[in-house]
Amino acid sequence: MSQTDNNQTLLSEYGKYMLPVLNFRDIVLVRGQGSYVWDANGNRYLDLNSGQFCAVLGHSDPGVSRRMLEISQTLQDTDTSTLTEAVLRAARKIHDCAPEMNGRIIFLSTGAEAVECCLKYAKHIKEKAGVISFDKAYHGLTHGSAAYSMSRDRIRPTVDHSYVTPAPLAHVDDEAETDRCIEAFRQTVDDRKQDIAAAIFEPIISGGGFFFPPRRYFQAIRKICDDNGIFLVFDECQTGFGRTGSWFYYQQLGCVPDFVVSAKAMGLGYPVSCVIANGNTIPHAKFAMEYFSSHQNESYAGALVSHLIDEIETRDLLDQNRASGAYLLAKLNAIAAESSLVSAPRGKGLMCAFDLSAPPRLDSKQAGDLFCRLAQQNGLLIQHCNLGRTIRLLPNYAATREDFDFFGAQLKATLAMFQATLDQTL
Repeated sequence: MSQTDNNQTLLSEYGKYMLPVLNFRDIVLVRGQGSYVWDANGNRYLDLNSGQFCAVLGHSDPGVSRRMLEISQTLQDTDTSTLTEAVLRAARKIHDCAPEMNGRIIFLSTGAEAVECCLKYAKHIKEKAGVISFDKAYHGLTHGSAAYSMSRDRIRPTVDHSYVTPAPLAHVDDEAETDRCIEAFRQTVDDRKQDIAAAIFEPIISGGGFFFPPRRYFQAIRKICDDNGIFLVFDECQTGFGRTGSWFYYQQLGCVPDFVVSAKAMGLGYPVSCVIANGNTIPHAKFAMEYFSSHQNESYAGALVSHLIDEIETRDLLDQNRASGAYLLAKLNAIAAESSLVSAPRGKGLMCAFDLSAPPRLDSKQAGDLFCRLAQQNGLLIQHCNLGRTIRLLPNYAATREDFDFFGAQLKATLAMFQATLDQTL
């Protein structure tokens, strides 16, 4: 810590101009390189979530910088009815990564915008208003996407025709739990089939607690949707573009959706998302309803997506993500065996989590906030979800075993500090 606290100076001088939508960290970041970022005081932190799960080739990746410079010097923006070579090439690359979809693609900015676009078309094509989603879902914070998320009860005005189905919350395939959830979905469809256009699911439930509904759940849902003329949408904003060790997580489930929504990784730290429409189940002819926005099918989106796909293929990152994720998960399991504060380590590829076992008399959100603050003091930037009960880790694809070893050592130090704080205050 420098004698002058530059973080606090900056926050005091300029923080008053920020809309207080969150309790922001007490640090101000000034640069990043690879898996690490530095604050205004020169303190270094290991970023275990690659920004907000987006900078998947690491911070300040030179290849990303070159591609953005090339686009800035060629063609920065077009009107929404004009395509560019970069966008056309990227669409073909995505098509080839997901051959089961035979997909048609639109590039947008955020995951929430892509969800809105996708569901707008699903409702339009089916001429129905209803959407069914998990009770633990997170699909974004725009009015519509939040209306199909776990925040649906706090949306004003409420959105009609939003239906809820329970998510299987076991960390492995609990046969009875899975069957119960399948039947609950079937019952909702039976009751509302004349109204439901689409069912939208995160194939891995992230913000709701890091749960992994089993293959047979989604395969059963696929059949129910087929039998009742309902589009199946997978929200792969977090799981898409290699994070779990396949291009898209649906490819590990044996369940091909009608639409895939993706974001985050595909923009390499910049705002890029997409909707992939299944060419086998969605008409190839021009949609009867037009869609246009200011940042639709942007040249930089195409350039970044093509660069990511090329890097994944050239560097064999699908296999590497599976191996790196296994190494990180093994480290979490070893720490869980030593500490009663860590339970249920779990993950797929570079998408891992564990539960924080704080005393029941301590509010879980307060416990999660405290744990993340202590981790920051130990040089780790991590996040909690599930109201503080779960710590989630989505590192960048280039993170090394040395990075994970550092994480393991600092996690142990953080757990010791957390336990000491609990002993003092409870």
